[in-house]
Amino acid sequence: MQEKNDKNIKTTILNRIKRSPEHSVFFLTDFARITSLETVRKVLSQACDAGLLTHIAHGIYVKPMMSRFGEVPIPLEKIAEEIAARDHVQIMPTGSTAANMLGLSTQVTMTVSYITTGASREIKIGNRSIRFRRAAPRNFAYKGRTIPLIVQAFKELGKDNIRENELSAVSRYMSMANDKETFTEDILLAPMWIQNLIKKFT
Repeated sequence: MQEKNDKNIKTTILNRIKRSPEHSVFFLTDFARITSLETVRKVLSQACDAGLLTHIAHGIYVKPMMSRFGEVPIPLEKIAEEIAARDHVQIMPTGSTAANMLGLSTQVTMTVSYITTGASREIKIGNRSIRFRRAAPRNFAYKGRTIPLIVQAFKELGKDNIRENELSAVSRYMSMANDKETFTEDILLAPMWIQNLIKKFT
């Protein structure tokens, strides 16, 4: 009976993996309600051996996306969002990560950085890294995602390094944003010098 139950658990886990889209992220805890973590670890290890999953970090697995050139690396930003959802915390891109997302920097980075309401830590994904730094709750008072992203990027660049090119990139980003209804309130939470730079785009 136990053997049959174990087989059913394995089938349930593998079917969920097979039905999921490429670049789906899985954690050991995703299946904790149906069996022990040790059993989950064993099944996911077997899934890796079968090519259904790739083990990318401690307790973190991803369904690979393949191209004719081989496996396509999963964006670190997607992993960060999935970790935040799992841990029920808020995160916000900061520094060069925010600048890259806004198109203010073309620098290829092997590390993405976030502030978080959770714990500070760094997660290694192969030769890449995700850094979380705990920040005060006031940093997450914004209703939308666009204005705080701009605030974090501009703080990274510094007031004296923001010129017409940077402002043009931000203007384009804001014009395509899907949270425009939050701009009026959110801009009031930004430092005054940033308000003065971007209020004409709202």
